[in-house]
Amino acid sequence: MPLSKAKDIKFDFENMKWEGITVDQVKFWEDAYPRVDVVDVLTKRMPAWMDANPHKARKKNYKRFIVNWLAREQERRARGDNNGR
Repeated sequence: MPLSKAKDIKFDFENMKWEGITVDQVKFWEDAYPRVDVVDVLTKRMPAWMDANPHKARKKNYKRFIVNWLAREQERRARGDNNGR
């Protein structure tokens, strides 16, 4: 299963889209975070946050940023806290 390398994942701020994330990577995250709509987070929620917070959005390791976001979202849903979604 070819997972994305951390250095390969980038965010295109001009088009507000991720680059370098493979389908297998998304499936891996969906398995790891079953309570989270990974595609929704990657295509809507994260780009909206990055657009609203450009000074915080530039990251050295986007893969870690994504995994941390998904883990927090998983925890919120496990607690039954659906604030934000």
